[in-house]
Amino acid sequence: MTGSDQTRTTTGWRTASKFYRRAPGLGWLLALLLVPLLLGTIGYATVDKSKRETNPPSVNASPTLSVPSVTTPNATVPGVSFAPLSITRNGNDITLSGDLPDGAAKASLLDGVKGALGPGVNLVDHLNIKPGVNTPDFSGLGSVLKAAAPIPDFNFKLNGDTITLTGTAVSDDERAAVEAAAKAAWPNMTISNQIQVNPAPAPVAGAGCANLQADVTGLLTRPINYDTNVFTLAAPEQQMLSRVADRLKSCPTSNVTVTGYTDNVGNDAINIPLSANRAKTVADYLVSQGVASEHITSKGLASADPIASNDTPDGRAANRRVVITVS
Repeated sequence: MTGSDQTRTTTGWRTASKFYRRAPGLGWLLALLLVPLLLGTIGYATVDKSKRETNPPSVNASPTLSVPSVTTPNATVPGVSFAPLSITRNGNDITLSGDLPDGAAKASLLDGVKGALGPGVNLVDHLNIKPGVNTPDFSGLGSVLKAAAPIPDFNFKLNGDTITLTGTAVSDDERAAVEAAAKAAWPNMTISNQIQVNPAPAPVAGAGCANLQADVTGLLTRPINYDTNVFTLAAPEQQMLSRVADRLKSCPTSNVTVTGYTDNVGNDAINIPLSANRAKTVADYLVSQGVASEHITSKGLASADPIASNDTPDGRAANRRVVITVS
């Protein structure tokens, strides 16, 4: 702080102005001590901040939770593998082969097949008993065999979980009917339908009754054969004769002769009535389908007129037959 004072000189009194500094007080001393400390603190903070900005620590801003790997258990149920089974048809001969768990299952299967196809079929049993093998429910087999009745070479084959159907049908409807029956019986199994379609010869349009015999022969896609001492009609023959009856009804004035035959085993006392019964069974069925009874006759000729050798089983089977003739 400045001030003024009066001094006395040799020449007299005069007023003189004199400026001066007072001695620093306690505040100034404290300031002198605190300023260096403050500057040092600021400098350290600046250096430390510079270091932190230059080398910032690594911080995972988005931490990822490590989830342990969880393996989903396999829910696939192991497929059931069924024992092999085959049912093959050759005309009226039905051959069964494969494995079944016990005698009761075998008897049930044989009865089911015979019940589905009728008493006119001949069952050839090549089935084996193997305790412990797996077999599906065969309660629906009858419906499959009935649907396949018109197919003379039908084959049913079970392998693992797959059922294969083969044979020759005369229409797509016949083929589809067998497949539908199999899928209904075993909805959880694989059905492989390999049935071929070979349409039966159709009557010539506009031919009227001139080609009636040829048309009937064409509709008989297989011979009407019988097992030994049998004269009843199996279901496949009935379906085939239904188509023949429809054609015969289109020519109501035509005459129909049904002739039955046997092989040469036995004597005429047995074979003549047997062959006559075979013929009568066919004639009666045609009448039941609407053919006029007064235009149908039947007769039995026993072992006459063989079409094959009676020295072999196949030849004798071919001779046990019925023939339809129109005039």
